[in-house]
Amino acid sequence: MSLLAVLHQGDSRYYSLLVGATVSHRLPLHIHAAQPGVLFPAALAGLVPLGFKAALLEASEFQTQAPGLLEVLEPEAKAARRVDLVVPERAGLRGYYLEPIALGNLLMHYAMGSTLLWMGKLRPELIGGLRGIKQVSVMSPSFAEGDSFLGKLPSSQRGHTTVPERAEALARHVDVILYSGGKLPLAALQPYHTLLALADPPKEALKHVGQYLGPDELPRFFLSGVLDVLGHALPPSAFA
Repeated sequence: MSLLAVLHQGDSRYYSLLVGATVSHRLPLHIHAAQPGVLFPAALAGLVPLGFKAALLEASEFQTQAPGLLEVLEPEAKAARRVDLVVPERAGLRGYYLEPIALGNLLMHYAMGSTLLWMGKLRPELIGGLRGIKQVSVMSPSFAEGDSFLGKLPSSQRGHTTVPERAEALARHVDVILYSGGKLPLAALQPYHTLLALADPPKEALKHVGQYLGPDELPRFFLSGVLDVLGHALPPSAFA
């Protein structure tokens, strides 16, 4: 039986999903949740002595601290300077950043080759997850912030930056609205849109779009990726 630690702050959104999936599919994996707080560095140092196979870092503070505490970083973790999975190896502790990969897999499943408008808080650390999108545009409080975000994408993928007051015109030309919290102009939503929400949208928004993918969708793809790294292949649907 392998041990997987879930290191979190406050309530964990992943623990119950992992326990449910491992029990249902009879995986040889025991899930242990902990809130190490300021003892987070000690928790990482204790993974090997305590026999843990890996640690899932749920808290954002842990994700940003971890790169400086690990010996090896995967390319996504190195680029974003964030880690959400730590795996002990002979060379030391290896850090992965799987959330952008999960976002990419989600978009590949539902919206491969589509055009997308990002609305809400921009998260540059997830840029890698947009690789399968034909063109990415953003709604931002300022053109400078939006253009900076788009500048991290390959030139062939860069769309346009708009501000909330002008979002309706740009939204007419995209297939997917990715919403990450904050202001969501309902007038910009169309019946042909897929609304992918990383945060809870206003309930009224669901009446305006053709397809809705809620905030529970990305965690399913993320946890599927976590277990895949650990040698257990489960589809996202296993984490319902």
